[in-house]
Formats: sequence, C-alpha cells, structure tokens
Amino acid sequence: MNLLFLESLVYVANLGSLAEAARAQGLTATAVSQRLKALEGLTGTALIARSGKTVALTEAGQRILPHARQVLDEQRRLLQALDQQSLCGRVELGVISTGMTGLLPSVLCKLGAKESPGKDLEVKLHPGTSAQLYNRMLQDELDAIVISAAPFALPKTLISDQLHQEPLCLIGAAGQITASDQQPKPEQLHDLIRQAPFIRYDRNAWGGRLVERYLRVHQIQVKEFCELDALEAIAVLVNSGLGLALVPDWPQPWIQGLKLDKVILPDTEYARQILLLRKRSSRKETAISYLAGLFKEAARNLLVSKASV
Repeated sequence: MNLLFLESLVYVANLGSLAEAARAQGLTATAVSQRLKALEGLTGTALIARSGKTVALTEAGQRILPHARQVLDEQRRLLQALDQQSLCGRVELGVISTGMTGLLPSVLCKLGAKESPGKDLEVKLHPGTSAQLYNRMLQDELDAIVISAAPFALPKTLISDQLHQEPLCLIGAAGQITASDQQPKPEQLHDLIRQAPFIRYDRNAWGGRLVERYLRVHQIQVKEFCELDALEAIAVLVNSGLGLALVPDWPQPWIQGLKLDKVILPDTEYARQILLLRKRSSRKETAISYLAGLFKEAARNLLVSKASV
C-alpha cells in the first residue's frame, strides 16, 4: 500500500475538503481524489462521502483513520532515526526526583521555545532512583539519565557531563539548629546529630552513601528514627519536628510551606555530584548532546542565582 494514499486520507479527514487537502500537500484536487479512489480500490470499501464542496469520512474511513495516522507517525520516526544530525524524534530521559523539580523545568521551557532548534524533539521522562535509572540505561531502555554520581568507576563506554554539585546540609525544624544568629560550628552540629532523633537518607541510595561516609569518618553515632530514599519526604518529616537529617542541598524549589533550619556543611568532598550520562555509541548523540547543553546552562544559572542570594 502506498503511504501517500494514507497521507491524503488523513489530510482530508483533518481539513474536510479535497481542495484544502490538495493545497496542503502541494497537489491538485484531482490528484488527491485519484489517491483516495486508489485506496478505496485496495481496501474494497468506500472511505469518503462527498456533500457539495465538503467531504467526510465514512464509517469505514473513520475506523482506519487512527491506524493510518499511526503508520505515518512510524514512518516519520523511521526517517528521523536514519538522520544522525536530527534534533527530531524521541529521547527516553531518566531523571532523579530532585532533578525533575530543579533543573528540568528550565530545560523543557527552552526546548519548547519557538526559536529552539530542538522544538521538534520529543522527550519522554522516566523518574527513578540513580541506581534504577543507571541499570535501565545499561539495558538500553533509556537514552540518557540525570543522576547522582555512582559510587564506582564508570565504564569507558559512557559519556559523563557534570552538571553541578550539592553540598551536604543539616536540616531541622525552625529553631532546632540555629537558635541564634551565629553559625554553629561543625562540632556543635555533630553534637546535635548525636542527640536528636535522626532521619536517615537511605544508605542504598548513592547520595545516601555520602551521608553514611560522613557519619563514619566523623565518628557520629546517631539515634535513628527512620530511613527513607525520598528527599522530599525526609524534609517533610523534619519540618514536623520528628528529627534532624543530613541531605544534599538540592536545587529549589523545595516543598512549599516548610520552615526549616538549614546549615551547609563545609566538607565539599561529601557533596553529591549530579551528572548527565549516556552511551558513547548512542545513535541519538546529536539530540542528547543538545539536551546536555541545556542542562549545563540550567546548572550555570542555578549557581548564579545561589551566588546572588
């Protein structure tokens, strides 16, 4: 079956006129009519009904319309997949939860702008933890991922772009940490962590391992209240006065309505590194590199906004 026949059927269904469908395709009305007749001959049934200058799909035409659109869409994707330099097509992008609310909105706004070279790029988002997204990318389920740095050396088959880093911070309910205007010293913060109930960032999470290493190196024994892998949930529990927590200082916005004390720890070696990873041999390298540039720009703007506060 000639796909141009299906294309004309879709145009007629959308525009309701042979003349308009012909104009949109750069054809004559006679040529469009001949295509439709040929399609009706192949299917053995009437697909359009004429009423004056307008045309409408018959019941049979309506039944095959969604399938025609699907076939044409798959054809478009096939051609895009052959174009290595194309900024069209679909990218399967995995992003950790704090990246979804922090860097991602700015990236998607720039991507969708009318003047953007990637405005026709379709991005399918997949949430998950760093470990989950990393494994899915290795299994070719995802084209690129925004995650925290892995606690092991990455294989050379991957390309890594560092976006930004998030220092560890101690958070508590308002007045629980900074009772005065003076910044608490590290020793004072350590004493607070030892004394208060501790809401632990999951040790199985890659970022949570940084917290565990900090506690171990500084020989801090905690009174563990609970252990969670969702940073937003930890912040909510801390806001309720249930305990203190050590978490990465992830980008705004945090959950609205929280009234937290937050003290950034000076030890930058425990900062959570946020990376964009993709396979070196990806057939979507052009599109992914473009996305990486948008993420880097969003990260730079984040640093500028923090510096101006």
